[in-house]
Amino acid sequence: MLNVEESMGFETILSLTGEDYRKAYEIYTILRKETDVSYPLPSYASVLSKMIGKREEDVDYLWRSIRDSYQRIRGSFEIIDDRNPLFPKEILESEYPTPFLYALGNLRLLEKENLAVIGSLSPDEESSSIAMEASRFINSNKLVLLTPLRLGISSIMIADTIKDSGNVIAFSSSFVTKAPNERLKNQMVDIYKRGGLIISATGPSRKEDKWHQVIRNRAISALSDAVLLIEEKDGGPSWRIFDGAGDSVRKMVSSRKEGRPGYSFITERIAHGALEYRDERDLKKLLSKKKSQGRIKTDLSLTPDLF
Repeated sequence: MLNVEESMGFETILSLTGEDYRKAYEIYTILRKETDVSYPLPSYASVLSKMIGKREEDVDYLWRSIRDSYQRIRGSFEIIDDRNPLFPKEILESEYPTPFLYALGNLRLLEKENLAVIGSLSPDEESSSIAMEASRFINSNKLVLLTPLRLGISSIMIADTIKDSGNVIAFSSSFVTKAPNERLKNQMVDIYKRGGLIISATGPSRKEDKWHQVIRNRAISALSDAVLLIEEKDGGPSWRIFDGAGDSVRKMVSSRKEGRPGYSFITERIAHGALEYRDERDLKKLLSKKKSQGRIKTDLSLTPDLF
């Protein structure tokens, strides 16, 4: 498997720094300039231990426990590093930079234009209807749905897009072979079997933690070509994805709840240039004005055996 030794090395550094992603990435960047990190970490443990002020024996012991967690993974997965043309470099500029993404499924979907659709965990009937309109739009325009692997709007979008043979990239806060919760296990199987992609910035050795959702959200912002926010109250996590996307990303928010208590963010974002969704016809404004040629093509092959 490509990048497995490098990934285990970074995961070791991440643990040694108390999951300080920025510090870990800085150390890893310096380290790979000074030594060959494609070899097992024990071969350069002395260099790392001097850099971070830890005993070489402690570094080696921690690496072996992380190696064990990789070996316990059932099934195969791919590791994309920050030198891969498909890797969204904006992730490295966030407060949680990580040089690796973990993927299960059709990596070719990363080459295609996507639309990130996000929203509430408990949408009302009107918002669920907008989600189905968005799904039709994605499929009819041969876009890829990009969305968090979570319940609510995202789960509705995934189910509806897959049902019509559309393309889905679901970004998980857990490692790609682990379901964030029991209710999403079957949906993960559907995504994989229907040619979709499950992707995560969370490595195999990380313990389950809610704050990994923050890392997931930053990564979705970085990967998005366009964003549609269907429903979310002021300050909710979907707004973090929406606001985190760069200035070049086309952004649209549904104005159906504008003026209601707890939904003032809608007016503010539209006032600052976000597109307004009023009905299905507005969605065409999210399409790239340039003829899409896709992202850089790479020689990728992925045939994992899971589920």
